[in-house]
Order: sequence, then structure tokens, then C-alpha cells
Amino acid sequence: MNIASTRLRGWWNSFWFAHGSPLNLAMARVLVATQALWVVLSRDFAAISGLPPEFFSRVDAGAQWRFLIFPGHPGMEAVLQWAAVLALLGALFGVGTRISCFIAGMLLYHLAPFESIIWLPYPFARGLTLPVVALVVLSFARSGDRLALVRPRTLRQEASPALDYSWQLRLIQLLLAQVYLFSAIAKLKRSGFAWVSADNVRRWIVYLVEDPDFAVYHSVGLWIADHPGVAVTVAALTLVLELGFVLVLFSPIARRILVPAAFALHIGIAFSMNLTFVSALLLLVFVNWDWVGERLGMESSIGELAPEPVQRGT
Repeated sequence: MNIASTRLRGWWNSFWFAHGSPLNLAMARVLVATQALWVVLSRDFAAISGLPPEFFSRVDAGAQWRFLIFPGHPGMEAVLQWAAVLALLGALFGVGTRISCFIAGMLLYHLAPFESIIWLPYPFARGLTLPVVALVVLSFARSGDRLALVRPRTLRQEASPALDYSWQLRLIQLLLAQVYLFSAIAKLKRSGFAWVSADNVRRWIVYLVEDPDFAVYHSVGLWIADHPGVAVTVAALTLVLELGFVLVLFSPIARRILVPAAFALHIGIAFSMNLTFVSALLLLVFVNWDWVGERLGMESSIGELAPEPVQRGT
């Protein structure tokens, strides 16, 4: 029992507290802030707040208080939305990174559910679900030790690569991997392995490409629907990718294969089914940016916006 416990503890520590990279963590901050900023600037949450009260009639009091959503205050929501933009810019460029990330995360937690008033009755898959949690995680991280315009005070302190740059990035990666795993579980729970059947794929494609208020691309999806073998193959590969994507958390080889495959999957789904995964940019948190910098000969310039932190000896 002690041997098993020791091994489990060792695995746990190696997963969460392996030697981390300040550059990889900083890039995670940049990617999360960029994606969230893109979504926030493309929405008008203030206008939604100004809709007639009837639009909010099915929002129960618990949800209103949980997200602090109260209709009829477009001016206040406009101020909060622009405050979120400023906080995201601070997170993006490394100005007060911890406080900027925390404020942005809290404001997005409040703003994100507004879209469910006029669209689907839930805030998920609208582009802000992952950034809300990731920004709060980054507010407890030393993500400003690289790629920051303003020198953080934490640079005066010693940094531990295992504690300061590791678990925070791993948690963000885990949250992203769960998106694929739970997507596969939802498919299997709803339809079982019949989800990969040609008839099921055809029904979904025809539904999504023939909606005049939704569809932009038609030809690719209809071609797949007309070829049952292709439809089954695409569906099966999608399910395998989603079920297996968690392997990127443990295997560098899986990361090199499945991350590009996930990008290709999202591009294919966009052109064939008109479905866009807004957080696809966050797949780049799995990239080893130290390796990229070395290959591009940018070792000296990558961290020039903020000095190298002092690290404890190993």
C-alpha cells in the first residue's frame, strides 16, 4: 500500500509540479487574453441589457444574483464591458498582470451569460467559458515574468519553476482537454455509437447547412452527406480524437499529433457544418514556446520585455 501511495504521489507531483517554463505560462496569458478580447469586442452586452424585461422573464432570481444580471442598465453594462476590455489589454501586454487577469475574469463571469438571453439558453461554447476560469487561474500565477511591458515586483523574488510556472499552465491545459472529452461523452450518452452512423451525420449536416439564418458554407458539408463512407469515417475519427485528446496531457508524441489534428478538425467542422469553436486558438497553450524560440533564434529577444527571474538551484 505504501509503494502504491508513493507512486501515486510521485505521479501527482510530476503531473502538476514538473519543471515549468515562464515563457510558456506567459504565452498562455497572451493567448487567453487575445481570444477573450476578440469575443468581447465582437459583442454588445450593453444592448442586451437594454432589451425589454420580457426577454429576461425566464431568468430566475438565483441566476440573476449568481451572475449579477439585472436588465435595464445598458449604461452600466457598457462601462463594465469597456472595463473588461481595459483589463484584458492589461493582461495581454503584461501591465499589472495578476490584477488585470483577476478583474477581467470576474467581469467576463458577469458579462458572458448575457448572450444566452438572445441565443442558446446557456453561456457555454460562446467563447468565454474557458477564458473566465483561465484568467482567474492566471491571476494566481507569475505569468508576467515574460512578455510583460511592466516589470512585475515578483521578479525581485526567487522563482521556483515547479511551483510558479507549472501547475497553473497544467490546469489550463486540463480544462481545455476536458472540452473534447466531455464532448465525446455527451455524444455517446445521447446517441451511443450510432452517432457515427452515416444517417446521423447526414441529418446533422443537412440541418446545419440548410438553415438560412445560420449557414455560410454548403458545398463541403453536402458532399460529405452524399458519401456515406466519408461521413462515417469523419465521424469515427472525430470521436476517436475527442476521446483520446486527454493524452496530450501526458505524452509529447500525442501532443504533436492530436493538437494539429484538433485544429484540422475545427477547420473541417467550420466549412462542413458551420460550427466554430471560438476557443480553438487556446490549443496553442500546448506548444513548447521555448523550443519555438530556439528554432527561430529568438532566445535573447523572447524575454526582453521583462527580465529573467532568479531561479533556485536544482
